[in-house]
Amino acid sequence: MFIDKENVAIDASESSMIGQNMRITGSIISDGVVICAGQLDGTVECESFHILPGGKLNGDINANHVIIDGLVIGNVKAERVQMAQYANFSGDLCCAGIAVDEGAKIQASLSRDQT
Repeated sequence: MFIDKENVAIDASESSMIGQNMRITGSIISDGVVICAGQLDGTVECESFHILPGGKLNGDINANHVIIDGLVIGNVKAERVQMAQYANFSGDLCCAGIAVDEGAKIQASLSRDQT
């Protein structure tokens, strides 16, 4: 497994939030941070993406930094990925570095991207 010892917190002050009572169907493209507490059916392309416990994503993520602490069914392409305690991930994962916290549930095909 790939370990990235550099756990970087995502700054919520410059972010876009998908609220707990919100459901979005479609694509999200952002130059900044996207935080998801609700449900998203579609793709996400952003600088940093964080799915919170209780959040659900059915789709793909393309970002530099990804923190998964909710349910993700889809593919992830990222520089760094953190699977947090409540992560439930199923899909293909392509990244340069990964950290997996105790409690994370992962069913994935994993490949390392050198770029």
